Amino acid sequence: MSRILVVYLKEITDSLRDRRTALMVFFASILAGPLTLILVAQYVAGLEEKASILRVRMVGEEYAAPLVNFLRRSDVEITKAPQDYEARIKEGRLDAVIVVRPDFYQHFLAGDGAAVDLVYDDSRTESLPAVRQAERLLRAFNRETGTLRLVARGVSPDLLEPVKVEHVNTSTPRQRGAFLMFLIPMFAILSPLLGGMTIAIDATAGERERGSLEPLLANPVPTLHLVIGKWLAAWTTGASVALITLLGFVVAASLYSSSKVAAMLQFGWREFLVFAAFAIPFAALTSSVQMLIATYGRSYREAQTYTTYIGTAASFVPMIVIFSGLKDAFWQAFVPVLGQQMALTRVLRGEALGWVEWLVPAAVAFLLVAVCVRSISKLLAEERIVFGRS
Repeated sequence: MSRILVVYLKEITDSLRDRRTALMVFFASILAGPLTLILVAQYVAGLEEKASILRVRMVGEEYAAPLVNFLRRSDVEITKAPQDYEARIKEGRLDAVIVVRPDFYQHFLAGDGAAVDLVYDDSRTESLPAVRQAERLLRAFNRETGTLRLVARGVSPDLLEPVKVEHVNTSTPRQRGAFLMFLIPMFAILSPLLGGMTIAIDATAGERERGSLEPLLANPVPTLHLVIGKWLAAWTTGASVALITLLGFVVAASLYSSSKVAAMLQFGWREFLVFAAFAIPFAALTSSVQMLIATYGRSYREAQTYTTYIGTAASFVPMIVIFSGLKDAFWQAFVPVLGQQMALTRVLRGEALGWVEWLVPAAVAFLLVAVCVRSISKLLAEERIVFGRS
């Protein structure tokens, strides 16, 4: 045990000597995720604010007195749109404009279908709240006008709506916010890869490239103990970076505790502890896999290329989960990355996890760690791995 500790401390000390790399990883881990979350929160807060203000921009409002009266009765702020409204909409400076045609009033009085144009650019997602708001107001005007015309003719308006649909939304603000906070599980998965990569590569391919691997293996220390010590060092840095990243998310979410999006951005100390319980075993797995892959590298740069592929592959899993609409299933707990992603997403939604969902991903991770560590130990007993540098 003391030999493993000596190797562990040696690797940690060596990694801290490269202060530039250590500081870069530290600041990248503590700033990248939280800053991204802050940008998303600001974007969502802006959309919420737009949706809460009843405001429409119109062209030709003088032709639609009934529509204008309805909007004013509904406490809607009416603003005259500029002449170059189409260009401004394309540039993103305006969200939506209601354009009233000159013959609107004549057709409205005749009851043969007056028309207005709702001009917008649906390629700009930030304009969608204003577009939906304008559509709701126009539908409400149509409904009121149609009802009054039927009543004037002695016809019950209920005939137009034989089935009344009542919308019952079972989701909570927290569950709706989980979609916006997909960044947190993604960073919780990717941060251990970033944190442990430097030591994982330096302890294997780096030693091999410098020619210091042969004398290290010549020491009267079992190869397995050397590998375990190196792996523990990589695990420590990977887990530390993951925890620092999650801590940054706690701070970022606390900045919005009193804002309108607070109900959707709930990530406090409870969530931090749950995420840490998943991230730490996962960091053990990622560091062992990175060491195994890096062992095949003949140089530091080659090993870095190999391990980068792991991060790229892992980053695809959260995207697949988000855009494929994958449903929760028990078998997912046995799949590394996917099991963590699905469990952490459920935590953000405020759902409870069973003991199996906690233990299976951790058990699978440590089982694969044992396989990787044993494989690295066997590889270091081969001459082609130890002495091959070209």
